[in-house]
Amino acid sequence: MRAPAAVALVLLVSGCEGMQEKIHDSRQDRCARADWAQVGERDGVEGIQNQAERYQMICGDMYQPGPYQEGLQKGAARRPRPPV
Repeated sequence: MRAPAAVALVLLVSGCEGMQEKIHDSRQDRCARADWAQVGERDGVEGIQNQAERYQMICGDMYQPGPYQEGLQKGAARRPRPPV
């Protein structure tokens, strides 16, 4: 009875590790292809708070803070204002 449970546990753990590697690779691919000015502008237009720390944590050296901040300001300026 214990052997099938142990085998199932090993398969589950190895499957989780493989999934984590795929997620990491996908994130790194998106970080490498990102147009950081466009990402910042999108965040600004949508009213998303500054995500610089999050992007830095996920993308490391691939994150470009200058273009992101410029895009964020540009997007925030385009954000529709609610009527007064």
